[in-house]
Amino acid sequence: MIMVKADLDNYSVMLKEIIKLCQKVKNIQEDDLILQILIKCQETVITIGESLEDIINKVDRQAIENLHIIKRLEEFCELDYEFSNSKEQVLVDKMIECIKSVLKDIRTIPRTYRVAFLPYKAAMWDSLESIWREFAASDECETSVVPIPYFEANRKTNQWDTCYEGDKYPDYVPLVNFQDYLLGQKKPDLVFVHNPFDQFNNVTTVHPAYYSAELKKSCGKLVYVPYYVNPGFISDDYNELPLLYRSDYIIVQSEKAKETCKDFPYYDRVLALGSPKFDKVINLCNEKVTPPEEWNINLDGKKCILLNTTLTDFLESGELLMNKLYKVFEIALDRKDIVIVWRPHPLLKGTVKAMRPQYIEKYDELVQYFIDNKVGVYDTTADVSRAVAVSDAYVGSHYSSIIALFEVINKPIFRIDSKKFLDRNSVTDRRKADAVDVFNKPHDKDFFGCYESINYTVEDFLDDLVEDDLDGVIKKQKEKEAGLAANLDGTCGKKVFQYLINDIKQ
Repeated sequence: MIMVKADLDNYSVMLKEIIKLCQKVKNIQEDDLILQILIKCQETVITIGESLEDIINKVDRQAIENLHIIKRLEEFCELDYEFSNSKEQVLVDKMIECIKSVLKDIRTIPRTYRVAFLPYKAAMWDSLESIWREFAASDECETSVVPIPYFEANRKTNQWDTCYEGDKYPDYVPLVNFQDYLLGQKKPDLVFVHNPFDQFNNVTTVHPAYYSAELKKSCGKLVYVPYYVNPGFISDDYNELPLLYRSDYIIVQSEKAKETCKDFPYYDRVLALGSPKFDKVINLCNEKVTPPEEWNINLDGKKCILLNTTLTDFLESGELLMNKLYKVFEIALDRKDIVIVWRPHPLLKGTVKAMRPQYIEKYDELVQYFIDNKVGVYDTTADVSRAVAVSDAYVGSHYSSIIALFEVINKPIFRIDSKKFLDRNSVTDRRKADAVDVFNKPHDKDFFGCYESINYTVEDFLDDLVEDDLDGVIKKQKEKEAGLAANLDGTCGKKVFQYLINDIKQ
């Protein structure tokens, strides 16, 4: 028989309280006060007994009966009643011994651990998935995935629109409705979250019931796993967020990332174990994943390009960026040797509505143009890892978590300059640069990659890609990003599981 640690811990607390009350009774003379305490003790014992009866119906009845726990609780109630009538002190000692016996037996019951994952955006589930797989596979854990509701800002109405994405997760992930998973009752030993913002986000916010301050009231340990990956740091915009101070553990991708937290009080709670996002894409590549049927594409003799559009690029250069995307779409339509998979950031449309509402109509027209003209695959599914694994190269915004995914699987990266409109056909004295020569890293908090310029345009990059002329770039990329993350063999999830399960057992 196995019982959930949180339940067993709760029983232990309740039993210890009964012992304290019994000891208190010995020094009380007032009959009314004695009666009140005895009633309280009996009510607590009945609560424990009824709860155990519920568990007996679900697990091994004989195992509980062999421990004589129920029998001892019944004996306590009889002694409680007898003492209320006689006031014989020896009965109090027998009551205490009954509870101590129950407490001892409960401590011998093998424990399972209650673990809850609380994602809010299905597209960010990959930041938790490999950790979840390990806990879900463990006989020592009762593991639940509970998608939580969130709100999206709507500047047109000046209100927050309610959102819930419980229908967007992979079929192989069993989900629990948040209405059926009451944290205050469940009291999970571990809670995993990927959203660091609480109320401090202008675009989205999770339901206030799931702010970090509330989660801390109802869980044993709170674990934050960033929804993003980057060149290896905790963003300056994020390191002061309350969640980091409240988390019992913060999982980061590398020792370099951990060092960026050295001046903060949560530094010792930072674990440099990698990122589940890397696990997902690495394992998919090892499995040689193929394009999903719903894409309806044939890649024979073609290169697949993932086109990525980020929030920052749009906020900084909305109109220019959209014009550049139209240009990329035209290039794709003219070529027969590439396939474009366009994945806007999962929060892009919401961000446009909230922060650039003047562009929402034009943005919708851009999307419709892509779809109507069959430029490529418009991928809004929750799983970015699949698109990365299938693609041969990255083209898009100059800064994105997706770039890191391409880096760890050694696929070339080309970054569009969203602040300039560059057209190689408009320059008469143009000299095409070599890809290796435009491969660089502007500063420490940036990725390596090929950068767009008039001498090395997106068309030049596509030409080199199709001609398999990027080996030098891929080699340099591999060398330069050797320390990007820990456990780049796809074992981050396993390492996190091993560390945390050992921790909660202590």
